[in-house]
Amino acid sequence: MKSELLEGLIIVGDLGELKAYRVYEELVIDPKDNAHTSHKHNRGTLIEALRTELVTAIDFVDSHKKISEEVTDKVGRNKAPHGAGVSGEPHNLKLEIEHRVLKEIADEIMRIVRNQDPKKWHLAFPAEHNKALLDRIDPDVTAKRGKNIPEDLTKLKPEKILARFQD
Repeated sequence: MKSELLEGLIIVGDLGELKAYRVYEELVIDPKDNAHTSHKHNRGTLIEALRTELVTAIDFVDSHKKISEEVTDKVGRNKAPHGAGVSGEPHNLKLEIEHRVLKEIADEIMRIVRNQDPKKWHLAFPAEHNKALLDRIDPDVTAKRGKNIPEDLTKLKPEKILARFQD
């Protein structure tokens, strides 16, 4: 999996945020080396390691809004029998907001992938919305998609995210 991650992007997100990391290779001193290995003439063993660099981080404010913030007036309100108030027309505003946010996220992913032009890009997005998100991404961008993890990894540190994609 290392070669597939190299010169690629890892994109993690949920309905509230999206983060994109560029993956690159770097020479580092082997962390398994200790004080006995390193001395005046030997500073440690150099090894190649994959590193990440945050390319972009975006918050999607609409997904955090309450329905009451979206609907501000009482237009369409009807009186029900016995004086109970009932909304005039049933709305599924939460679902509409989710669809709008998923489209925004898909548009951002396409913009990021096209601008960065990686060999491969990888995605981690919650299972509940993973397929719906992928369905909104253009075929030219999905052609470069590698591993897809249907989980929310947004709260993990970049090293842990990288490790999850190397599994």
